[in-house]
Amino acid sequence: MIVNDNIEQMKLKAFKILTIASIAISGTLVSCKADSNSPGLEYMPDMYRSPAVEAYVDYGEVEGRYDEDAQTMVEEKFSYLPPLGTVPYNGNNYMTPYNHGGPIGVDKTHGLFEVAQDSAGRDGAKADVNPIAWSEDVVAEGEELFGIFCIHCHGEAGDGQGSVITNSNGKYPTPGPYKAELTAGEIYYTITYGKNAMGSHASQVNPVERWKLVHYVEKLIGKEQGEPTLAPADADAMVNEGELIGIELLDAVIDTAAAIIDPQH
Repeated sequence: MIVNDNIEQMKLKAFKILTIASIAISGTLVSCKADSNSPGLEYMPDMYRSPAVEAYVDYGEVEGRYDEDAQTMVEEKFSYLPPLGTVPYNGNNYMTPYNHGGPIGVDKTHGLFEVAQDSAGRDGAKADVNPIAWSEDVVAEGEELFGIFCIHCHGEAGDGQGSVITNSNGKYPTPGPYKAELTAGEIYYTITYGKNAMGSHASQVNPVERWKLVHYVEKLIGKEQGEPTLAPADADAMVNEGELIGIELLDAVIDTAAAIIDPQH
């Protein structure tokens, strides 16, 4: 009787071992695939690995493998055209990265590690023309921006006697009054990258706002106001950074994009 019990226990133990081994071997064989990039068999992967589907990305061909269903999904469910009234990022409008590099060492002095550096950047910027036509409304907007971002150091009159300077007991050096010889492009350059103790304001004011600030700073300097910097037709043309996109060009971009995705073309 004791011998039979021992035999039964040994059989049961052997069965358990074989069962566990079979499961382990099966799992190993199923999870191993020839594709080294494959994670193998995953249990409900969508619960923790959501599909990274992005618009404007061609998922029809990935690593040499063409997926017709994926291509159809992108064409049917994702747009290729920007919404009407928006400004497309096509490499030429005012949202394009600034073409003039920052001063040498601006990464160490102002923490701008991501920008290109150019010893001739400031000199090159001096010739830039304000693309936003002068108007009283534009100057008023520039004044409002000045009151938010600049007045605390540069002062209400632009004389470098802002509250931060006057209340620092000499801790912070005055930026001094604006120089009459400053050009519009140089003012824009300084707002973008900063100068001396002034930090970059590129993250606080976008390119259009910077050009409006330029108009107001020129008013504080005492430069003649009341005449547009550019003729309306020139201001509406898009030929360099900081310039406004024209409605005709926007229509052309939309028409061209529509022709590209039209199945009849």
